[in-house]
Parts: sequence; C-alpha cells; structure tokens
Amino acid sequence: MEDAEIVLMFSLLAIPVAIWLQLWVRNRKESRRNVMGEEEFEDTGRAFFSIIIEGTAIIGGLIMIIIASSGVVKYIVNFYT
Repeated sequence: MEDAEIVLMFSLLAIPVAIWLQLWVRNRKESRRNVMGEEEFEDTGRAFFSIIIEGTAIIGGLIMIIIASSGVVKYIVNFYT
C-alpha cells in the first residue's frame, strides 16, 4: 500500500470515531436534564469532571474530523494528479 492509501484508511476509520464521540457527549447531556430542561449534577466535582471530559471529547472529535477530512481530500487530490 502507498502512503496515500494508508492515510485514507486511517481517515475513514477516524470519522466514525469522531461522530461517536459527539453522540456520546450529547447522550450524556440529555441524560442529565431534568423536567425543566436544565442539566443537574450530583455535586460540583462531578460537574467539573464532566465539563472537562466532555469538552475534551468534543474538541478532540472536531480535530479528528478536520484531520480525517484533510486526509480524504489529500487522497482525492493525489488520485487525480
């Protein structure tokens, strides 16, 4: 396999992982909502931990989507040149 094909393979594997991360964070937030639609935490420590973990997951997922998309574009450009 050439380098461009390996990059394409990892890019296509990274996109579902990034989408899963985004959905995981959304489901966690929805499960914490009360009747009025506000998020509830058991204590401040759990709130802080959730914010840090979920924020990192969202930012990491977005970075993964950007990098994976650039890998797919790189493969397409190399394929047609």
